[in-house]
Order: sequence, then C-alpha cells, then structure tokens
Amino acid sequence: MSGRVDRPPERPAASLPQLAVRAIRARCPHCGDAPVFASWFRRHERCAVCGLRFARTGPDYFTGAMFFNLALSEGLFAAILLVTVVSRWPDVPWDRLTWVAASGMLVAPILLHPLSQVVFLSLDIFWRPVTDDECVR
Repeated sequence: MSGRVDRPPERPAASLPQLAVRAIRARCPHCGDAPVFASWFRRHERCAVCGLRFARTGPDYFTGAMFFNLALSEGLFAAILLVTVVSRWPDVPWDRLTWVAASGMLVAPILLHPLSQVVFLSLDIFWRPVTDDECVR
C-alpha cells in the first residue's frame, strides 16, 4: 500500500446560477449530487458524494445563515404586504393583515431554515471556492 489518500476528482467551480439551483434543491453546493439535510432541522456533517464538510470553518459557521433567514423572511413579508395593500387599496383589511403578518413572521423563519443555510453555504462557496483539503472521503 502506498499510503496515498484517495481524493475525489477536482471539480470546476460552479457558476452562480448553478449554485442557486443547488440551493433551491437543498443539494451540496460543491457537487450538486447529495442532499445537505437529513431532516428539516438536521444537516449532514459532510456531503456523501464529494466529502465537503458543510460547516466549513467550525461549529459556529452557520451563524451567518441566521442573517439570510431573517432577510428572506422580511423580504417575503414586505412583498406580501405590498401586493396586499396595492391590490386591496383603498379597502385594505388592516386588522386581518396585522394578524396574518404576525403569524407569518413566526412561521416563515422555521419554514425557511433549510433554505437559508444552503443559500449561505452556496454564497460562501461562490466567494471562497472549495479547496482540495475540504473534501475528504
């Protein structure tokens, strides 16, 4: 035995549209083959295909994903509010809109949790491409 470590073949860097599709599908941003999540709130440690460690810099890596979760939730809220106000003007149902908006702001971060983590990971890979030592089989 030579003591050589088998490494996955080198992959070209993914384009931003490829990363976006992989994020929407919740697939590994590096290879696009394996799912990032085992369940809604449980992420795999590594990609089953390319071996990429998803928490690239340590246990607090996905703290930045909280920003994306907040931004996605607030953006969704703003879009729905704008469409509702414009489409129902001048008879906007303010009381109902208040309750629906408050409920949505509680539920949206939970629903967008996986997407925000994969979007954060994908953007990080776009800005800081994966190195050989990050992919281990």
